[in-house]
Amino acid sequence: MTLRRIAVLLAIVFGLLFPTLAAADDLADEADLHFRIATEKYAARDFRTALEHFLLSNRLVPNRNVVFNIARSYEQLGEFPDAFRYYTQVLDMSPDEGAKQRAEESLTRIKGNVAVLNIRTEPAGATVYINRRDLGPRGQTPRSLGFPAGKYKVIVELPGYEPAEVDGLDIAAGQQREVTLQLKLIVGTLRVSGDIGVTVRVDSPTANPAGTTPADLILPPGRHRLFLTKEGHQGSEREIEVLASKIITSEVTLAPTTGTLVVNADEQDALVEIDGRPMGFTPAVIAVQSGKRKVRVSLRGFRATEREVDVRANEQTRSDFQLRQVEEVEAASRTAEAVEDAPGSVSIIPGQELRAMGYPTVTEALRGVRGLYVSDDSNYTTIGVRGFARLGDYGNRVLTLLNGQALNDDWIGSSFLGYDALVDLEDVERIEVVRGPGSVLYGTGAFSGVVNIVTRGRPTTLGAGLGAATQEDGLFRARVTANLPISQDVGGWVTVAGAHSQGRDHRYPELVTPPTITAAGLDPGFDGVSRESDSMDAGMVTGGFFADAFTLRYHANFRRKSFPSGFLATLVGDPTTESTDGRGFVEAKFEPKIGNSLASLTRAVLNHYRFDGTYSYVGDPEPQTSNERFLGWWGTFEQRLVYSPIEELRLTAGGEVQIHKTKAHGIFTDCTGGECLDFKYLPNPEKEGDDSRPYEIYAGYGLADLAPSPAFKLSAGVRVDYYSTFGSSGPSPRLAIVTKPYEQGVVKLLAGRAFRAPSIFEQFYQDGLTITPNLDIEPETIWSGELEYSHRFSTTVVGTVSGFANFIDNLVSLRATGPEVDALLQYDNTGAPVLSLGGEAELRREWRQGWMASASYSLQRSKYQEEKDDPVQLREVPNSPMHMVSFRGAVPVVRQLATLATRITVESGRFDRHEEELDPVPQSKTSPSVVWDVVLSGDVERGSLHYNVGVYNIIGYQYDLPVSANFPVDTIRQRGRTFLASGSVAF
Repeated sequence: MTLRRIAVLLAIVFGLLFPTLAAADDLADEADLHFRIATEKYAARDFRTALEHFLLSNRLVPNRNVVFNIARSYEQLGEFPDAFRYYTQVLDMSPDEGAKQRAEESLTRIKGNVAVLNIRTEPAGATVYINRRDLGPRGQTPRSLGFPAGKYKVIVELPGYEPAEVDGLDIAAGQQREVTLQLKLIVGTLRVSGDIGVTVRVDSPTANPAGTTPADLILPPGRHRLFLTKEGHQGSEREIEVLASKIITSEVTLAPTTGTLVVNADEQDALVEIDGRPMGFTPAVIAVQSGKRKVRVSLRGFRATEREVDVRANEQTRSDFQLRQVEEVEAASRTAEAVEDAPGSVSIIPGQELRAMGYPTVTEALRGVRGLYVSDDSNYTTIGVRGFARLGDYGNRVLTLLNGQALNDDWIGSSFLGYDALVDLEDVERIEVVRGPGSVLYGTGAFSGVVNIVTRGRPTTLGAGLGAATQEDGLFRARVTANLPISQDVGGWVTVAGAHSQGRDHRYPELVTPPTITAAGLDPGFDGVSRESDSMDAGMVTGGFFADAFTLRYHANFRRKSFPSGFLATLVGDPTTESTDGRGFVEAKFEPKIGNSLASLTRAVLNHYRFDGTYSYVGDPEPQTSNERFLGWWGTFEQRLVYSPIEELRLTAGGEVQIHKTKAHGIFTDCTGGECLDFKYLPNPEKEGDDSRPYEIYAGYGLADLAPSPAFKLSAGVRVDYYSTFGSSGPSPRLAIVTKPYEQGVVKLLAGRAFRAPSIFEQFYQDGLTITPNLDIEPETIWSGELEYSHRFSTTVVGTVSGFANFIDNLVSLRATGPEVDALLQYDNTGAPVLSLGGEAELRREWRQGWMASASYSLQRSKYQEEKDDPVQLREVPNSPMHMVSFRGAVPVVRQLATLATRITVESGRFDRHEEELDPVPQSKTSPSVVWDVVLSGDVERGSLHYNVGVYNIIGYQYDLPVSANFPVDTIRQRGRTFLASGSVAF
């Protein structure tokens, strides 16, 4: 085969195998031919022919250099709009900065001959048409187009958007016109409903959420895939067709996923709530919906703990809780704070102890608290604090609060702590005891200390309860309660209770008189036993209503008590001698939180107190009786603001107004054989014939609490009270420094002043026989200082030691107005102050799983200080034990079913009332007392049934306590061995 034939054959094969390359070569050759022809014609200034061949060359093989030559040809022909268009294309095509510069120079040169439209759209990328679509597109936005002068229509189109146009654009040569068009997206609406809170993603499971059901999603028309998820539910996918300008609905229902949640706590039978719903008691294994769940564990007497737990589907999740005993106090500074941070010496009687020991009254619960001791004169029970409690003062130097509202009356200022305060303690969560002066917060009455009875908080579940109790001396108590929550922020509760007691027999060996024969016959005498004259009846209604920041509380309590002990020279053992105390109030409180730094409290209270006394005296031939009544109505309004500009500083300012309306009178009746006498208060000089003594109190106070670090806190405050009856009480300051020198230690340095205003009884009472009024009495005052140190040995064991000094001046006492034997008596300030010094120590293990232990010792010595100007010299301070020892403990015998609790109190003797040197009766001292109480308690059916059985004073120790001069004896024997039982059931 010749070389020629081989070459031809290779050419044929090459052409068959690579036809595209061959065609490309042909096009390039043809384009190159047209380009050379165009160049020659352009050089010969035949611009029309050159333009034709440049266009053909560019159509065959596009080239930016050819485009530039096309633009130059149009410019040479004077067809400037076309030249403008191709110069613009050069700018879009050329990466060469030199070529771009030449094109821009050319555009600048011809702009004066072209009308320019700068067309933009939102969004960009729309195809541009001028005048008509059939003329073809002019590129995509943004685009600058040149035209001859005239009117134009601009039409733009972008897939997925509605077309837009602008007509009548009149533009002259050399002008530029900006044209911007907003394109409207073509969409449809997808309405997703069904399960609430489902997260919807569109077209991708990793896309950002498009919405949460219920939701309206705006989507472009077409098919879309929805990815549906919700915590605790199985995910789902579905396809949906969205139509333009239509609403398409899709209902979503996801199947829940579950997991197992194991909840345990260091206290058994704590209530477990999941997302606000009660689900069981610890330890608990609960099947719950998977996802993040809010778990709350609560137990009466412990601080509730709440946390978020992530429950995994088809898995077991464990969550352990440690509960801490409620160790918060409100009475120390009128705001809830930890006991270790409170500016005062504080003790808490927790609800566990109240229920384990079955305490019937607040007084009984306070026995054994360090620094406190109890007095009982068979009429009223009172307490003394740190070596001071005047006989016959009815506890008016201690302020009793019920959830921060004073229970003391406005006649004598009596503190109610027995059945005259509360008939039942089942609603009580804790009792707070703050030793030392508290007038800076509460004014009068908070002289020696404050006892705050804190009842249960707002109910969260619907329920009811019944309870009953009995004692050996014929006492029977019963209660019924109901919780009525309407919603989380609205609801109410109510408790009704009653009690009756036959009382016990009282023996008075000092009053024994032998039988004698008289002219009238045989006088049987008196064997010294008061029988069936100690009965009592009591009733209580308490409860409240709440709505968000508003709380309405009401409380009414009455007690009728027979006096078996010859009170006020009445017949000993006469059951008709009795008194009735009725105390009630309605409190409306509004506590909004204004922002993060300001809180407000507005409080209005309507108070009532009524006393009725019936006294039976020796008469001839029949007993003579007298009746006494006191009525007191008073309203209280208080406004308080708490401002915390920074976390370390809290400022409190407030004011209080009290308007009192009081009235009292008494009359002797059945007074055959003698003259009947009326007696009443000193008449009101402002209103003739009126025996009422209205008065007002105005007070203002301010406190500052500064805690620059967790290891240091300074609390300082002052209050001033003004009384319409005697004037200003003077300032009542308080200063407290609380330091934590190390993690487990707390040191408190406390100092303050308190006052007790003379009561209406002490100022204005007159009986027409022995007592005359005194309008010049001044307030009593007390200055107090204390140093307290506590160390936490573990999470449950705390030791405390303290030392204190109290200086009491201007004591109010009933004294003779002169040296005469028949001189009238009146209340007056004594000239001999009292100095009390002492120390306390306590080691306490807090309640944990039914275990508790506390041991305390108090040493207190109260002594009259000599006053030369006072003609009455005094002996020892009466009713003040020097030594007090207490032990309290609880041991679980059978988990939940039985807990054995005990309390032992030991007190040294107390001096009786014969304190004046001129008193012919020498002052004597009672014997020490030892009282041991043992109670077995438990819960059945996880707390729905609670019981107590036990014995108070199990060893039957016989001991006496001193009483006031209102009694014919110096001491009264206290209650011996007493059996008790109680039970309650909750629904």
